[in-house]
Amino acid sequence: MQKKYETLLHNIRKVRRRKMTAFQGMTRMCLNNWHYINKKVLSFSTGINFFTGHSGSGKSTVLDALQLLLYADTNGRGFFNKAAKDDSDRTLMEYLRGMKVVSENDEAGYLRNQNFSTTIVLEFKNMEKDEYQCVGIIFDIDVPANDAERMFFWHKGRLPVNNYRQSDRPMSIRELKEWLNGQYEKEQWDYSRTNEKFRAKLYETYLGGLDDKKFPSLFKKAIPFRMNMRLEDFVKNYICMEKNIHIEDMQDSVIQYVRLRRRLEDTRREILKLEEIHNQYEDFQKRWKQSQQYQYQIDKLDIYTIEQRMEEIAQKQGVYQGDLDGMEERIKAVEEEIEQLQKQRDEVMIAIENSGYTHLETELRSMNQLLEFLNSSKVKYDKIAKGLEGWLDMGFLSDEIKLYIEGFISYQTNSNQLSQMQSALKKARDNLQRDRDDVEEKLKTLQKESLELYEEMKELQAGKKAYPAYINEARELLKEQLKERFDKEIEVHIVADLLEVKEDLWRNAVEGYMGNNKLSLIVSPKYAKAAIEIYHTMDVKKYYKVSVIDSERVMKASKPVLDNSLANEVLSEVDYAKAYVDYLMGSVIKCENTEQLRQNKSAVTMDCLLYHNYKIQHMNPRNYTDFAYIGKNVIEQRMIRLNKRLNSIKEEKSPYSELLREYKEMLAFEPLQDDLEVYEKYLLDIKQMKPRQVEKESLKIKIEGLKEKDIGEWKAKKDLLEQQLKAKITQKEHFIVEQRSKTKALIDFKEERTMLTGELMIKEKDFVKDERQEESFQELIRQKSGERPERLKNWLMNKKFSVDSSANAEYEKLIHIRENYQREYSFRGYSTTGRDNKDFEELLNKLKSDKLQEFSEKAASQARTAIHHFKTDFIYKIRDSIKEAMQQKDELNKILSSSDFGKEKYRFIITKNKGEDGKFYNMFMDENLEVNPMQLSNHMENQLDLFSKGHTENYGELINELIEIFMPPENCDTKELEEARFHMEKYADYRTYLSFDMEQLIDGMPPMRLSKMLSKNSGGEGQNPLYIALLASFAQIYKIHTKENSRRNPTIRLVVLDEAFSKMDGEKVGSCVELIRKMGFQAIISATNDKLQNYVDYVDKTFVFANPNKNHISIQPFEKSEFQKLLNISN
Repeated sequence: MQKKYETLLHNIRKVRRRKMTAFQGMTRMCLNNWHYINKKVLSFSTGINFFTGHSGSGKSTVLDALQLLLYADTNGRGFFNKAAKDDSDRTLMEYLRGMKVVSENDEAGYLRNQNFSTTIVLEFKNMEKDEYQCVGIIFDIDVPANDAERMFFWHKGRLPVNNYRQSDRPMSIRELKEWLNGQYEKEQWDYSRTNEKFRAKLYETYLGGLDDKKFPSLFKKAIPFRMNMRLEDFVKNYICMEKNIHIEDMQDSVIQYVRLRRRLEDTRREILKLEEIHNQYEDFQKRWKQSQQYQYQIDKLDIYTIEQRMEEIAQKQGVYQGDLDGMEERIKAVEEEIEQLQKQRDEVMIAIENSGYTHLETELRSMNQLLEFLNSSKVKYDKIAKGLEGWLDMGFLSDEIKLYIEGFISYQTNSNQLSQMQSALKKARDNLQRDRDDVEEKLKTLQKESLELYEEMKELQAGKKAYPAYINEARELLKEQLKERFDKEIEVHIVADLLEVKEDLWRNAVEGYMGNNKLSLIVSPKYAKAAIEIYHTMDVKKYYKVSVIDSERVMKASKPVLDNSLANEVLSEVDYAKAYVDYLMGSVIKCENTEQLRQNKSAVTMDCLLYHNYKIQHMNPRNYTDFAYIGKNVIEQRMIRLNKRLNSIKEEKSPYSELLREYKEMLAFEPLQDDLEVYEKYLLDIKQMKPRQVEKESLKIKIEGLKEKDIGEWKAKKDLLEQQLKAKITQKEHFIVEQRSKTKALIDFKEERTMLTGELMIKEKDFVKDERQEESFQELIRQKSGERPERLKNWLMNKKFSVDSSANAEYEKLIHIRENYQREYSFRGYSTTGRDNKDFEELLNKLKSDKLQEFSEKAASQARTAIHHFKTDFIYKIRDSIKEAMQQKDELNKILSSSDFGKEKYRFIITKNKGEDGKFYNMFMDENLEVNPMQLSNHMENQLDLFSKGHTENYGELINELIEIFMPPENCDTKELEEARFHMEKYADYRTYLSFDMEQLIDGMPPMRLSKMLSKNSGGEGQNPLYIALLASFAQIYKIHTKENSRRNPTIRLVVLDEAFSKMDGEKVGSCVELIRKMGFQAIISATNDKLQNYVDYVDKTFVFANPNKNHISIQPFEKSEFQKLLNISN
């Protein structure tokens, strides 16, 4: 037993040693013409290497060369000199040419100013197999063009003795290719001119299969040791590595199953939609059949009505024909009676004619017509005469004309007098019209002034001064332009608004002297320049009367204000407005008389007499009356003046209005404008009236004489005979009309019967008799026997219209349901507007009987296959990945448990995801994950019972949810597809179901989660967990804990840290370095020489950097023992 135990222990130690040695160590580095290094080969320990030296000594130069190769990135912008300086902008060309200094004029100086080549090469040793390989890059630099060609290369074996140099200079690209081709077999070396191609081979083959995204990202973070992400995310992304779970087979099975299930669901859903169409079609058919019934009754009623009408016509034809047969005899009898009455009347009329009575009556009628015509002329003449009477009172007509007018009125005038009257009246009317026009013009002027005054009164009543419109327009325009320029409201004032007059006695003088100056626009002095520039751009023709005060210069132009000057009568709360008034009137002296005026250069009296430039004159009164604007009281005073003027206008208008009324009356008098012949004809007709009246009276006397004889009896008999004759003629006409009417009616009856026969044939031709419908129609006729056919038809049509509306509504619903179906099942190609439902009915029957069973059986079969793949390709792989992550965590924690950081220890925590996705964790980790697929039933609701009954009850919904996630969406756009792909990748990653953290362990204290407290710590205390997480991340990147048989080639284990432990004391630095060693890393640690004592006891090799002249880097290597001796000597 003891022997077995020792053997097992020996094997475990052997495996561990082998595991620790199975990596590629970086053994040497060759640099030719790199920055301030012309030629250098550095040999590294496969343990802990320490770079030290003062700031700027060249440590970053070597680290940047190392990174350039390990990233296969010649750009360098993301990492050059970042370890030394965050905001460094060092370029590749500056490293290659060895830039020294930048002069004041931004011109750079370089070590290398002729064409040259640069070589950077790393040598790696397979520590298990003792095999070497080199990877490198060579540049050919064209100095005049400031450009460089490059070539990456790889070859087996160690660095050559010539260090890629010949004739004491680095080889060029061409020379190196020739040398490599001569030294190595074809499969022993390779080259590439592109970063991407070489990087792929470097990571995949030369360095043992590194992740091309995570390795460079982690390496870049480590060198300056900057953790710019949350601790949880860092642990997740760099410690628990992503695993590519191939879900394609599972996904294909699930896709096929889900597609079949969806096909089954689609079939059921389609059946539901087809049943909806079927039910709606039944509703439509019910209404349609009702409509057909009403249509049958309408058509049958049309036939029935025609038949009834034809029978009615036949009866009337018999009656009318019998009436016509006796009509001729009746007409003939009446004609004989008419002939007898006419003979008797004619005999009486002859007797009356012989007596002369008829002749006298005819003459009397003619005389009455003539007198009526003559009297119409007299009426017209009298109207004209009445219109002339008004002229008799007009004093401007001559007595002679008035005499002629009086003669016209008394029917005593002639052509000469009429002519003179016409001329005189025309002249008088022309004069009156001119006078009337003058009066109207005067009234219009007064009315216009009155309206303007009323408008001004409204403005004043609203508290506004009635400034001219152009002043207000210019003010608003200036305000608008100033606002645009300064982006705020700038006040623009009218000068008069800012002033007030102290004494009313001097108000007129101030108003008059300021004149138009008081209407000037003014702004604050700081905006005066801008206001003047804006004014310069304004429309000259529109605003030439407007002026703008230069308030800025007015304030600077100090001018003394004389005692007793007119300016002292003006007050203002605005300094620049008062300054302008002082400038304008500060030297204008107030005087009482002309004698005082003459004693001053400029002076004024309170009655507005002005003395200026040795000239005296009165001010314009309108400037201090109509155009008075200064002060608050100016509105009230202006309103008083306006009221006074309005009253004055009213008084002025009164006489003019009276004159206008008189002129209108006179112009309404008779103008006597017709031709003279008209008036002469009227007079002639009037003179004929009297003799004609005498003749009329004579005729009347003669007629009365005859009436006293027997003529009256004859006339009465004549009237009686004419009445009888008229009655018989009317009777005859009635008989004839009746005869014609019935004759026409018989013709019409015949034509109507012919037409009805045709209609009946047409309707019967299209009409299909239905015995069941016939019974319904006969019942309808019995019920509606009292109604006229037209009314009955209207009733039926209304009923049909109502049913048709309902049927159409049901049909529209049917079309809508079919269209909804068609949108989803357009491939069917069925018509949505067809009146029959044959296609839909046949499909419904087919789906119900055949397809549903077929899809159910296929889905059941596919479900079993999907179950198998879902278990093996997804559930168990996720479960295994989680278990492996937990195992790796335990291994890391085991290593960490033996490392102390002062009083603290640390460990990694991996648990179920604390967020929404954590709900899936127990489903993966449940031990009850076995199922017999053959036990599944064909029922769809049981097909996703993937595992045991207990597991399904607990996780069935979650399993369905995951299956749906891995089912690619159909008929989606690019954005939706990308989102689906993101979710598939997310849920195929076992890390989605986990949460990550670290704990700090201190004796006597409960464990503390670092994700919550990390930001609260500072210095080395805060660096420890980040440093541990970083090393654990490298362990994952380099696959230290990966099973050997799952690795391709051993990876490198290089960790480079610059100033990583700057905030730790020596004890903690030792713990950190020892942890690096325990975890099997090769390390390069860089720190300035002031931190030297913290490292020397823990590192295997020290490199001392110096760059005293800033143009040559010196690197001196020391083994541990050598350096300790050196330190002892120096101490």
